[in-house]
Amino acid sequence: MGSLGKKRVTFFFLAAFIFVGAFAPFIASSQPLFIYNQEKYKSETSTSLKSFPLLYTLFYKDPQVEKIEYRKLALEGKIGAVFTLIPYSPYEAELENYLIPPDAWFDFLSAHPKRFKHFLGTDENGRDVAARLVRGTQNSLLVSLVAVGLSLLIGVFIGAVAGYFGGWIDNVISRFIEVVICFPKLILIIAVMALKKPSLLNLMVVIGITSWTGVARLVRGEVLRIRNYDYVESARAMGASSMRVIFLHILPATVGPLSVTAAFDVAEAVLTESALSFLGIGVPVPEPSWGDVLKSAQDFPDIAWWMTLFPGILIFMTVITFNNLGDWLRTRFAK
Repeated sequence: MGSLGKKRVTFFFLAAFIFVGAFAPFIASSQPLFIYNQEKYKSETSTSLKSFPLLYTLFYKDPQVEKIEYRKLALEGKIGAVFTLIPYSPYEAELENYLIPPDAWFDFLSAHPKRFKHFLGTDENGRDVAARLVRGTQNSLLVSLVAVGLSLLIGVFIGAVAGYFGGWIDNVISRFIEVVICFPKLILIIAVMALKKPSLLNLMVVIGITSWTGVARLVRGEVLRIRNYDYVESARAMGASSMRVIFLHILPATVGPLSVTAAFDVAEAVLTESALSFLGIGVPVPEPSWGDVLKSAQDFPDIAWWMTLFPGILIFMTVITFNNLGDWLRTRFAK
């Protein structure tokens, strides 16, 4: 594949990852997007359904709406409704659908194709794998962005202070960074997560506060290089404070290297979150995660190949995409 084709694939998958993560509830849900016909249902029950059940559920969290079996009503012809692309909730367990393989790809050969299909099969609890992977994309996107944002915030501040002031401040901060680097990051995260209550917030914070050292060292080096430039000296001569010089005159010049580092850090955060979820200390149950689907697959290695293949492909493609993005940004800013 040429560089142009590689670039197109990278940006296509990046856009897909962000789109699916941002709009996951509108891609996989057991509630319809809207109901356009419910006359038969009203004639039998004397009650009416919300016209936009999915939006109503998202905004009002009405448990009564969530419990209505819309797919069953649609199959019985009692309502006309437009469902999401994947008409299943990632939390919806149907034990009668135990480990169903992907059935949508060959369903077109059937004389009576099913309306509601499990595109990527089901897991041991009868939950739709595609729905769980879609919602897992949202969790991966959220964890990676917040964790990388937090690590950038910490690393930029510490690195900028060390590089700008130098002297004993730089020595103390540099030694502290080296001490933190000595601890294996994954082991440190596992230790902290084992002590904390499992939650998405704790996971994001722990990954963020253990990933800032590389950013700090990068920013320190860039600030040491830039702090003696003429325009920085001119700002000091005009009476600008140290914080003003750092944040308005020096740090904007580090955006290029920081964006490259951030792209690689997102890939690492996605991989870390999946690894922790695979070990059972990442995204808390029942929240779906790519790593959690892989964890379930290890109990059925011979019969549930789809639970290994599809999340594995997603993790691989996401890591490769952000690594390629980092390489592209590095080439772009090097010109």
